[in-house]
Amino acid sequence: MKKRTILVTSLILASGLFLISKGSAFASEGTFELRSTNDNTYRCFAASLQMQNLVYKVTVSCRDILYPVDNTIFSYILWANPADASAPVKVGALGLGKAQFDVKPAFTSLFVTTEENPNTKAPAGNVVMKGSIKPITFLEKPGSPAPTSGGDEETTTPEETPTPKSSAKDRLLLGLKRAGLASGLALIAILGLVFVLTRPRG
Repeated sequence: MKKRTILVTSLILASGLFLISKGSAFASEGTFELRSTNDNTYRCFAASLQMQNLVYKVTVSCRDILYPVDNTIFSYILWANPADASAPVKVGALGLGKAQFDVKPAFTSLFVTTEENPNTKAPAGNVVMKGSIKPITFLEKPGSPAPTSGGDEETTTPEETPTPKSSAKDRLLLGLKRAGLASGLALIAILGLVFVLTRPRG
């Protein structure tokens, strides 16, 4: 009986962690403005989107990067800080300032180091740029109607203009539906397993 209780509890915890991880994964979709951490003017812009294979496609474009950094340092390496606060993940070398990478774990910020060894597995050089994620608001909020241009001005009635309150309500309902569906599926799976484990064997 104790083994069954432990198994059921483990399944419930695993289902909860799965739902939490799915929510944090979407946090990695956004844009990044990597700004210099010293007196230099170099900067990078990055955009991250999750593909259908659940891998993040990160595109980077930089400006005013100096090459070489000095007589012994030639590489700018991009790193990601995972959402689970684990060790930084190497994204790749920036090359001449334009690059595209695939990143598997969810992450919340990016930073760039200058490295003498381009094959390093962990950041060892100086951090020269960093930036945190900014959400893509265009994908989160419904678009507002474009202003009309012309001779006659038309007045807009309150019924024609969507209010922020209604859009927030719609987003909340949509989120609850999604969370409810995922939770319901997890609960059905758990109940089915409990039924199989506890039914009398003839």
